[in-house]
Amino acid sequence: MSNWFVRNPRKTFVLFLVLLLLGGTFITEKALSLKAHTQKSGITRVIRLREHEPLFAGRITPSNDELRMADSLVPKEYAFRTDSEGFIEPARSHQHPDLNLFFLGGSTTACYYVDEDKRFPALVGRLLEKDTKLKVNSSNSGVGGNFSIHSLDILLNKIIPLKPDLVVMMHNVNDLAVLMYAKSYWSKTYKKGHTSPIVVLHPKIIDTRLLVDYLIPNLYQELKSLDIWVRHTLRPKKAASQEDELRDFRGKKIVLDQDQLVKEFKMNQQLFINICRARNITPVLMTMENRLKEHPDPLIIRLTKCLEKDQGLSYQAYKNIFDRFNQAIREVGAANGVLVIDLAQKVPQEKEYIYDLVHFTNQGSELAAGIIKDALEPQLTAKTARRH
Repeated sequence: MSNWFVRNPRKTFVLFLVLLLLGGTFITEKALSLKAHTQKSGITRVIRLREHEPLFAGRITPSNDELRMADSLVPKEYAFRTDSEGFIEPARSHQHPDLNLFFLGGSTTACYYVDEDKRFPALVGRLLEKDTKLKVNSSNSGVGGNFSIHSLDILLNKIIPLKPDLVVMMHNVNDLAVLMYAKSYWSKTYKKGHTSPIVVLHPKIIDTRLLVDYLIPNLYQELKSLDIWVRHTLRPKKAASQEDELRDFRGKKIVLDQDQLVKEFKMNQQLFINICRARNITPVLMTMENRLKEHPDPLIIRLTKCLEKDQGLSYQAYKNIFDRFNQAIREVGAANGVLVIDLAQKVPQEKEYIYDLVHFTNQGSELAAGIIKDALEPQLTAKTARRH
């Protein structure tokens, strides 16, 4: 017995043409609709949220360059995972926490090359739980290369909807770099990985990803998941960009207007405080640990020689402006009655705690967690007392 299509070849052909015409018309209409709504000027403006890709699971290893720039960094694989919101695991372990704590910062907060159970943002939460008997979610939103503008973006668009009780921010070295080299947070030439600028202009006729996502959303999501698995499982060491962010500035002498740089940096610290208080969030600032001593170690001398060679900036000049940024954090905190956790003063400037210029070793991260816990505990106790 032949089916209807075999018995009616002409009608089958006509039906096929009609379906083809309808499908083509539908696709064309959707393409033109997307073009009309998103590409009137031929430019799409995008604000980048600098976060880690959600549900990342892999291991990362220090590169040869990173090992050359350190004297106590252990060359091994470090577990690195993120939750569904892109926070570094372990993060939000309680569905209904008593306290919701978040950390903002760059790679010094992310602690990439610290063992997973010793990264200070998560460790602070466990220590507070032990002492206070409260259920504490402590989330790490540090991302390598982020400076304070990126953290403000994350605070506004990602953390505030999660109803934080307290947010801790630590920035210095990345802000100093962008202001020192590019003179502005909104430079279009300075690139820290794929960090800047925050607002990106993309000239396109049509965003084909939107079209595909609309027509075949389930297949598209599966293909995206497969791509993530391949990149993160088969090539986990490629998770971080190795782009030379200073390529446009090498060999150019720097003239520092320290007062202006400090002024710009202070305004972002103040903005962080203002945003938090407007949303009934307790803001906390932290100074940045470092190994910029009066009489530096051989590694630090070697690392800062390139500044003098390429940009004409002496070690002492760099140390002075770095110290001024930490002092700016103290001053903004004091002026606003905000807690400042002074890691720069309390963490020894030795390789046992900091493996290069500013990044924690396991021992340093554990020490910092204890310092932060001791400072935060009265804040958290008072906040829960008011709530109850």
